[in-house]
Amino acid sequence: MTGPSDSVDARLEQILRDFGSRLGALLQGYRLDRHGVDPADVEQEVRIRLWKAIERDRSGAFHASYVQKVVATTVIDALRRAEVRAAEPLPEDDDEAGQWPGETVGPEQSASDGERMSGLQRCLGEIPERRRLPITLHLQGFSLQEIADVVGTSAEAARKLVSRGLDELKTLLRERGYGDFDD
Repeated sequence: MTGPSDSVDARLEQILRDFGSRLGALLQGYRLDRHGVDPADVEQEVRIRLWKAIERDRSGAFHASYVQKVVATTVIDALRRAEVRAAEPLPEDDDEAGQWPGETVGPEQSASDGERMSGLQRCLGEIPERRRLPITLHLQGFSLQEIADVVGTSAEAARKLVSRGLDELKTLLRERGYGDFDD
């Protein structure tokens, strides 16, 4: 006896037959192993997402562009997870929490760092608002597309705002004696 699950499985197998070679080529093109991501894990995740999509929309047609979109979003999610894993702090020993061997931060260094941050904030405050928000988001690690989404512009417009704003910020910081910056 065949049930609804069998028809979902059959549709998934058909999609994988139709687009399987393209799926493999897309995954190889991303060179995931360079980022510490196992391509087989991503392929399995793509299969799961396609299977869930078929379950939700049994009458829907799945074209190559849809499969490509699923692959792209799955790869992005995997790369973000890998980045988060890489950014997780190392476990600290109880004896010297937060310190590298031989590293000490004295009051002079702390004061200097605080003064630099205040200087950066003052310089950011002098930049026109249209560029200030994109630069601030950029300095916090947001991607150009994420900045564009927040600001309400295209990714290219966000790139230009960030680029011009950073040039202006560097000039202001140089003028106030906060160092020289590589361009």
